Amino acid sequence: MTLARIDTHSHYYGEALFRRLAARQTVPRLERAGSDRFMITPTSRFAVSGGFIDISTRLAWMKRQGIGHQLITFPGALGPDVLPPNEAVPLVRDVNDELAAVCNAYPEKFTALAGLPLADVDLAVTELERARSALGLRGAIIPGNYFSSLVKMDRLRPVLAAADTLHAHLMVHPGHRHDEDLAPRQYDDLTMHRASTIDLHADITHAVITLIHSDMARQYPNLSIQVVNLGGAFPMLVERMDHVVATRDPRAPRPSTLVGQLVFDTASLGPHSLELAVAVLGAERIMLGTDYPIFDSTITSDALTTASIPETARAAVAAGNALRVLRLSPTTPFDHTRFL
Repeated sequence: MTLARIDTHSHYYGEALFRRLAARQTVPRLERAGSDRFMITPTSRFAVSGGFIDISTRLAWMKRQGIGHQLITFPGALGPDVLPPNEAVPLVRDVNDELAAVCNAYPEKFTALAGLPLADVDLAVTELERARSALGLRGAIIPGNYFSSLVKMDRLRPVLAAADTLHAHLMVHPGHRHDEDLAPRQYDDLTMHRASTIDLHADITHAVITLIHSDMARQYPNLSIQVVNLGGAFPMLVERMDHVVATRDPRAPRPSTLVGQLVFDTASLGPHSLELAVAVLGAERIMLGTDYPIFDSTITSDALTTASIPETARAAVAAGNALRVLRLSPTTPFDHTRFL
């Protein structure tokens, strides 16, 4: 029997976002070419159609993949949440309202994460409170560069404290801080690989290291944190990290013992990466994520079927962990018993 699945990493771009970005002249912005629309981001230009905006296309894809429920997010990687507050606040509120409308229209299919106007921490807290209490969104997406160091993370302490009070879920996703230049990094060659894989996953790995050394579990026990893309290179490198600590600072804790309650999604990766993550991180920390519709999400979805992992692990990654972490059961009105 095919496992029903919960996809914990997908993105939705709606008309509210397009209305706001169409009025911008600088990145992030929307570009029109006839009837086609293109998103211009700090790192790419791509057409926005199909599953990005059309719910029927998305639902049809979910059905083909055996996905019963999907976590959709504010498009944080584009950078609209780190614009100056006078630009970010109205955009973020409009998009969050639209995400809530989608969830209200299809409560059995979708749960959403809000964007926050992160250039102003007080306004970010206010919007998180509105998103949770008034809109019913599950939490928020936070650009990973806010976790590039412990010092950088300290700025977000009010947001983290509010998220803990609200029992919110946070997704740490690649993205810039408000105090960074949105212009893309320059490379001599092979930009596609250096930017979209190596640097991106290095940034995620830095975020993991910050999070596991930040005492988050003790300070914010009601907060759940999801790191995308299996934590970057962390599963591959953590044995070396432990070895370095054992050699250079033997009384310090080993990074492998500090992962705590962090959870990770499988977005944009394949079966061998999943096998490694299950072995190193533990199946109880991993959730299915497709990154729909940015990548050929079928590859990631199929990886769950083809990975050489125990069937108990497959069931946990497919849906069991998401039910627990996102607290979808029993309040979400879809047949959650199919996922157990």
